[in-house]
Amino acid sequence: MTISGEFSDFLTTLYASTASPTDWRLMAPRIATLVGAHSCQLGIWSPAPGASQRLSWTDNYTAALNSAYQAKYHTEDPWVAWVRRIQPGSLVTGDAATITPQFIKSEIYNDYCRPLGIYHVIGAGVARMAAGGFSIVGLHKERRAGMFSTKQSIRLRSMLPHLQQAMTLREKIGHLKLEGRALFTALESLQMGVIIVDMHGRLLFADSTAESIVAGHTQLSFRNGRVRLAEARQDATLRRFVVDAARSGDGDGDDEDGGGGGGLLTLHGDVAQKLSLRVCPLPLSRFSESVRVPAAIIFLRRPDSRPIALQRHLIQMYGLTRAEARLAEALVNGRTLAEYAADARVSVNTVKTLSKRIYGKTGHHSRSRLIRDVLSSPFLTGYGAHPRGGDAAAARAQFPSDTRCLDAPIIQAIPMPPRK
Repeated sequence: MTISGEFSDFLTTLYASTASPTDWRLMAPRIATLVGAHSCQLGIWSPAPGASQRLSWTDNYTAALNSAYQAKYHTEDPWVAWVRRIQPGSLVTGDAATITPQFIKSEIYNDYCRPLGIYHVIGAGVARMAAGGFSIVGLHKERRAGMFSTKQSIRLRSMLPHLQQAMTLREKIGHLKLEGRALFTALESLQMGVIIVDMHGRLLFADSTAESIVAGHTQLSFRNGRVRLAEARQDATLRRFVVDAARSGDGDGDDEDGGGGGGLLTLHGDVAQKLSLRVCPLPLSRFSESVRVPAAIIFLRRPDSRPIALQRHLIQMYGLTRAEARLAEALVNGRTLAEYAADARVSVNTVKTLSKRIYGKTGHHSRSRLIRDVLSSPFLTGYGAHPRGGDAAAARAQFPSDTRCLDAPIIQAIPMPPRK
């Protein structure tokens, strides 16, 4: 089959537009031109009320006509029943005279369809989409133009495999963008920055919060495409943490002492300059499409980050005593057993005994498993256990459960044991 230059150019534009809503908006006019239709509309039909959406349309769909349809005609549109007969990969043809008796005498036809030039119609199901809907394309010709020819139907059918792939790709890209925006919105709300570097410290990614933190910090910088610390000893420690984390791959890091690669480094100074850098392995299995080399993820915590208050939740969820809940809350917030013992003015052995009781009641054998379970609990959503303003999203973002450095002690330059 010979592909004309016009059709080849259309396919190039079609696939390129999957990542651009602005370019996707131009697809319907291109399809109408190639098939030889007066107008075209590309959208997603959904059985759920109000969930259908128009993605691309020709210029005859003016703002006034669109408003009139949404305000009045959408409840009496006979084409809706016609659309329901379309299945992905199939073509359906029709015209205004045969769709329903007396349709051409109706108000919706004379005030909406006729101004649009909708009389002869050919529609095609494109692809099944999320939430039970499917994408469709509809092309229209005016009455005087005559019905669609066999050649025009063949031309539309030849587009369908490409439209199907493009629609599916567009939906996947949209979901990834939404997930990414949600994640970084949560992190930015906590004033937490995210940096991704390869094993050699080369910068692969930095979100806007991380860039803002680095720009205002005297000890941390991006130089020659790498993350650098001003003090030589700390810079060497950071590089060691990054290499350790990048080599850790996808291990669980669930041993009692912390396990996994990486570590935590605190940059001291005045309140405005104090900063914690938590270095963790990047799960390559989740980022394989965009990161193809061993890498580490660095979380930057601003000094005004607040701890997560969980005692009431822990008592009700696991049946912990108040003493056990206080220790478990401290562990979730990154405190070590020794630090907690010093703060509570009890012996380390007493705290170890208390931690074993916590593990017994919660069914976990390590701090990292306990922390992941607590921070992923659906009961945290809207729970009144955050008097300092924290919430479930903040908790998960403050200690991301995808990493394996949740047991890192909150003291300066203490590396995690390497994976066995």
